[in-house]
Amino acid sequence: MKINWAAIRFPDRSPKLRETLPMFQANRQRCLCWLRLKRPVGLLLWLTVPVTAAERSPLPAASFRGPSTVVRIACFNTEALAVPGESNRFARERFDPGRQRHLERVAAVIEVVDPDILVLSEIASAEPLAALAAILKDKGLGTFQMHHVDGQDRFTGFDVAVLSRLPADLIDGTTVRLFAPKKTPRRSAVLAGEAELPWTAERYVEPQDDGSSREEIAVLKRHVVCCFTVAGQKLGLVGLHLKSNPSDPGANAQRAAEVEIVRRIVCRELLPRGYLPIVLGDLNDYDPDVPMADRRRTTQTAVLRNLRDIDPSRPGEELVNAAAAIPRVADRYSSHWDYNENGAADPEDVFTLIDHILLDRRLAEGLRRAFICHASGLDASDHFPVVVDIDLAAVPSARP
Repeated sequence: MKINWAAIRFPDRSPKLRETLPMFQANRQRCLCWLRLKRPVGLLLWLTVPVTAAERSPLPAASFRGPSTVVRIACFNTEALAVPGESNRFARERFDPGRQRHLERVAAVIEVVDPDILVLSEIASAEPLAALAAILKDKGLGTFQMHHVDGQDRFTGFDVAVLSRLPADLIDGTTVRLFAPKKTPRRSAVLAGEAELPWTAERYVEPQDDGSSREEIAVLKRHVVCCFTVAGQKLGLVGLHLKSNPSDPGANAQRAAEVEIVRRIVCRELLPRGYLPIVLGDLNDYDPDVPMADRRRTTQTAVLRNLRDIDPSRPGEELVNAAAAIPRVADRYSSHWDYNENGAADPEDVFTLIDHILLDRRLAEGLRRAFICHASGLDASDHFPVVVDIDLAAVPSARP
């Protein structure tokens, strides 16, 4: 057998070989650099490179983390992710090349995290979700299913969505749900008793700058509910992006009202169906019982405590904050506010823990690892993914 060494050393001369090297299209010079080695080494490289993305058969993600009963769940605020050509005035990148780079950077972070189920916030529409799924498939991470529903945030247009390599359960004819009124009744009509407040809305008192107060109505605009049955365990995920700014009294009041809606969703839609709740996402508040990297800031609300006490009819707290299992307090930050907007980490910047994964206590018994992936910079997002590995074989069966 005669070996065509020239084709191996210079793959650009061989059309077939160019097609079989995925990285060749991304970086031609890098491929040439690696393949222009001594001939036997070049042959070895050629024989061990996977042929095409379609022919790759990636091992299940859990195989790298232990038994097949280990599931990895993560949440990640992608900072205003939009695809090229999409209309969104709050998109992080204004022009198409920047938006494509943003998609690639977010996909690279997800590639490192390698989740089975991922809750994403600040997604402009279903299109960025589809773009991410396509990039991840090309990277060899397998097929991600998309679970998206348009939210109620008409101001920013951003949604919360789910990417998963595991099949989602079909409930009421769909795999993904959002609980918000199609039309919120007018505040004046509610206050006058002329209109009923739906269970998916909540009244609250908003303090004003002049010391007075004003009654308002909160709706949970940015959230998603998606359920899974994995290794015999029923997991009910509530992905959230709550009202921002934990230092603003008005925002805090609205966020506290949003939490009451979350509790009703869990108690009405998940617990009766036997699902173990997981509340996760950008909660925009601090947990007073879980020390974080920035010790100077403390919560002004009971948001996290009320979320952990997800079922007020039962004694004690039903959920556990997975961040408490992160060994180093210095690692407990999920958000980087670039105070002077110079694209770098400076002493005056703010690093806080406002993204959380709250697990049902039974799921917490199977918690094997919790961490926040800091392997990215501000070029991907101003948030970092929060990740948990749960061994479902160690989780007690759910009570009806």
